[in-house]
Amino acid sequence: MDRAVLRVLVYIAARVLINSFRRAFSNPLRAMLTLFVLALILCGWGGAILGAVVGSSVRTPPPTALSRPPEQVLDSSIVSVLLIHWFYVVFTLLPAVWRSPHILVVESDVHYLFTTPLKPLALFWGIILIRGLLGAIVFLLLLIFYLFTIGSASLRSLMQAQQPMESSWLILLYPLMYLLMFATAVLGSIAIETLEVAGRSVRKWWVWGLIGWVVLSLLLVVGRFIYLQRGMPRTIVPAHEVLDWLPVYLVLLPVRALADAALVLYTGFTPAIGVGLLFWLGGVLLGNAVLVRHQRWLYEVGAFLARGASLARSAQQDPLGTYLRRKAEAAAHKLFKTPALLQRWTPRGVRALLWRDLLISWRASSIGNLITIAFIAGAPAAFVLWISLLRADANVVVAMRFAYASTQAVLAFFLAFSAYYGIADMLRRVDWQKPLPFDSRAVVIVESLPLVVLFAIAQVITVGLTTLIVPREWLFWLLSSLVALSWASALQMAMFWIALVNPDPHDYTQRLITGVMSVPLLTITGGPGLAFWMLWIGAGWHPLVGAGLTLAANLFASMVMIAINSALYERFSPVD
Repeated sequence: MDRAVLRVLVYIAARVLINSFRRAFSNPLRAMLTLFVLALILCGWGGAILGAVVGSSVRTPPPTALSRPPEQVLDSSIVSVLLIHWFYVVFTLLPAVWRSPHILVVESDVHYLFTTPLKPLALFWGIILIRGLLGAIVFLLLLIFYLFTIGSASLRSLMQAQQPMESSWLILLYPLMYLLMFATAVLGSIAIETLEVAGRSVRKWWVWGLIGWVVLSLLLVVGRFIYLQRGMPRTIVPAHEVLDWLPVYLVLLPVRALADAALVLYTGFTPAIGVGLLFWLGGVLLGNAVLVRHQRWLYEVGAFLARGASLARSAQQDPLGTYLRRKAEAAAHKLFKTPALLQRWTPRGVRALLWRDLLISWRASSIGNLITIAFIAGAPAAFVLWISLLRADANVVVAMRFAYASTQAVLAFFLAFSAYYGIADMLRRVDWQKPLPFDSRAVVIVESLPLVVLFAIAQVITVGLTTLIVPREWLFWLLSSLVALSWASALQMAMFWIALVNPDPHDYTQRLITGVMSVPLLTITGGPGLAFWMLWIGAGWHPLVGAGLTLAANLFASMVMIAINSALYERFSPVD
């Protein structure tokens, strides 16, 4: 790569990072969160990782660590680390193939860098190396944060109960494999966009392939666990018997490699690590091969990505007009049309904001909304049907109740977790709707309801399906769905707070704060309600008592978040 162009890319990346920190410290609340997150990651976990790398590898476990067998401690550590990395790989690869990487190319690249005699392939490698590295570092910090928070208990027990088996320097395999995985995602995204521009429609095949891999991995793990658990009704199946089963091992191999690399000091150099290095390296080489073969299209790809980034910035200047125009154009090619009855009904007042959001969502992604409703409605009923067919013991009712409630809780959690970008888009329209004479509390409530409405429709279908499967438990299905709906509302309020504090999803600092704060805030907001919910099932409380306590906890959390969000909304400015 030409040194002058490399200096330009480094300078642009440095300016983006500096401006990101300036914007972060211009807001007092965001400044405190930024300092807290950086101190937590760099001082806390950074020191722990540095100590693990350069410190002594020989330690004597204290006597208190021997309360659990080392094999059981290792199993729990592998499960927690594997689960974190599974979610991380899914939410890194799916967005990479689902949408174009507009953030990598800007208009100045087209006007200045693309006019140089530099080879297109070298230029794109420089852009990926410089700008993609910033995103990789941000996501690596997020991964380390969740690795040492969600999995902190099991990792601490593992460090106490088992001595390291390998040299501390082998831990460096983990960031190497992570960078290969991230480079595979970035290169794959650009390669898919290049093939699309070249006239080969391959995006849908990659999207459906990844979705199929996600579904297959879930079915294999859950099916293997249920199959083994039938023969061990009084104990929990050891995790290694599920994860080491050959079909599960092969399907989860890309994720298992990352998890084993994170625990390489205690698991040793496993075959999954070697195969995983080859797998992710193969992904990088495959993406690079596509770019080499179609390098004559790279400038067109860059211009297309820069145009998308420019349209996104213009949407921030004229959010309402751009948003409605884009969705109206997309609606002309949709299979499902808005019913005439719904078009004739024109609500007034603050309800019009909710109706506007629902119509935009329907016209923009009608099929996607129907698939979402079907999945949310079908998943709890499918688990209830599965358990009713496989089990015939005395605890089958408790198992069905727990499966029904836990599935609803997981779906509500991830529905809220994915709501950030939609709320951020809504906040770009604040300039238009703030002059309207609406109470800020009412606006906060209705603007957080579009996904809750979809969840409510799904719950009506779920109650009907599960009542057909097990009619005698109709009261529990109904009350649990009401509880799930209230829990989803509370979690949406928590994500609304995240979006009000960090309204720009493309800013590196705000993206880091959002990633670190989302799960803890969702846990704090929904924790009391979830605790009452699970206690109601586990302790066998009366349905009305359990549902009443859970609804009260969720309502209290929602009211607190509404009060906080309304105060932030009154002071919110889209210029921020």
